[in-house]
Amino acid sequence: MFYPLFRTKEAMPPIDPDEEFDLIVVGSGNGACGFLGECLKHVPADYRVLVLEEGDNFFFTSDITHQAGWSKSYANGSAFTLHNAVTPTGRSVLAGRARTLGGGGSINYTMIHESSEWLVKQAGRDVAYWDKCKEELNASLKRPDPLAEGYQTPFADFIAENAQKAGYAAPNKDDMIQNIPSVNESENKKRLYYFPTQFDMFGSRTNSGVSLVKWEQIKYRWNTTVTGLVMGTMNESNYCNGVQTRSKESGANVTYKVKKDTGRVVLCGGSQSPRLLLNTEELAGNEKIGQRVNDHICMPLALYVVKKDKASVVGATDNYESLFAEVVVESKTDEGDATTTNVTIDFFSGDVLRLIYLISSLYLCYVPFNGFKRLMGRFPIIFTYLSNTLRMILTAIISLIQVLGRLIPFLPREIKITTALVKFNASKEGYYERSGSRIVLRFFDDERDSAIAEEAINQNLAFLESYGTKPPFIIRKLFQLVTKIPYRQGRQVRRYVRNFARKTLLSEQHLAGGCVFGDVVDKGLEDSNKTGQVFGTSNLYVADLSILPLPRVSTQMTAYLMGHHVAKQLYSAKKSSWKKNN
Repeated sequence: MFYPLFRTKEAMPPIDPDEEFDLIVVGSGNGACGFLGECLKHVPADYRVLVLEEGDNFFFTSDITHQAGWSKSYANGSAFTLHNAVTPTGRSVLAGRARTLGGGGSINYTMIHESSEWLVKQAGRDVAYWDKCKEELNASLKRPDPLAEGYQTPFADFIAENAQKAGYAAPNKDDMIQNIPSVNESENKKRLYYFPTQFDMFGSRTNSGVSLVKWEQIKYRWNTTVTGLVMGTMNESNYCNGVQTRSKESGANVTYKVKKDTGRVVLCGGSQSPRLLLNTEELAGNEKIGQRVNDHICMPLALYVVKKDKASVVGATDNYESLFAEVVVESKTDEGDATTTNVTIDFFSGDVLRLIYLISSLYLCYVPFNGFKRLMGRFPIIFTYLSNTLRMILTAIISLIQVLGRLIPFLPREIKITTALVKFNASKEGYYERSGSRIVLRFFDDERDSAIAEEAINQNLAFLESYGTKPPFIIRKLFQLVTKIPYRQGRQVRRYVRNFARKTLLSEQHLAGGCVFGDVVDKGLEDSNKTGQVFGTSNLYVADLSILPLPRVSTQMTAYLMGHHVAKQLYSAKKSSWKKNN
């Protein structure tokens, strides 16, 4: 029977207080969608599945996830919220997470996998196994070839042409599996990647993680906070009997139970999975829970005005270009060993009024008062209100300029801008504080972070300016007065990185780790039925990005893949052959 799950609460199928489930999945984000998409292929029709989501459902958030309005999600408190993230010295880090059905896949849309070689090192098995998992997952998403003629916008192609002139290798079909790329491990230090988006030709998000799941086969509760795990013992091992929840709307407390002996609880809450385990007394003895946590340092770069001869081809689909550049920066560890860091550059272009949601949210990292930013981390509603206030002020200013542009010849009637973000892994991993809600991110806790940032920005400033022009002098100086973002190599770059490291600190909303394979959960190399199983338990699993250290690129596809992988090992009747490889 099909239930109209996403229209009203009243339309959801009822749950009897005594009902026991075969499977409870905590969270409905990327990991959950990958897990459920694979799991439901292999279970009988009467297999009882319950999914619990803290945020809203996709029916009520899908309007802001349309391609023309995706940046609005950052200013929407029901779909996006902040972590309480700080550095070891207490400086605030503006770091957030998606909170809606589909998770980050309902907000962001960068589609690239980590390399299979990297996955072997972190999760075992071999390259052929991970390539096969990618093939299965990517085929389910049914994405077109991003290298096909006409798929990229004219302005994206223009950016790519300028990148190749700056020494970047062109996008390569060999990097693709079912039209979705993976990181290339070749020795080439500068590469371009094209990726497909999740949108159809009308901009509707039709092929994201939400599309992987047969939602009519499950029961679903949204606006439901999981407050704890109900633990017991079975055969001298910890057994999760159920999940305690609180409704965000009514405040009612409800405990949902799994079947004795056969029921499973799978955590797919992303950044919330380590916190749930830390808050479970029976698991407190594992000091590795909540460790090895990281996010991408995210540094906004300069705003440029789109050149007049290109302005006419810049449209809404350029707001987030479906390509990015990758440069490998060399450095040395404290012990003097050579190491490399993959730095990626994302590109954003379009009418300034369309990009204003993104600008007004990300640029809150430049608020000068650390105590105020820490308050935003503790009370994310402040971030939402402040972001929307800044957006309205900027919108009024820009609209006034455009109105005057119709009266004064030298003022523009329309302003189209282009900008970019530099992203890379912090050199030192962070951790969850064992009590409370704070997450400690060690951004710029190692001098390498500053050196990497300076090198990457200095290498690419000329390239970034090649497809845009600097704003007028006065506007540029006002912009730099607030942000310190450089338009010149050398001293301006050093000043920006130093200021960013001391006062700004922005993450890419890609938090990973905390329940890492081999430390907190089983790799399943000896027994596939234990893949993702929390050590010391018999039916509690994790199947999201927290089971890996931070990938080097955008994390969405890797999160889907982890859910797919765990479900494949737990439920597939025909598991792929693989060599045990630790």
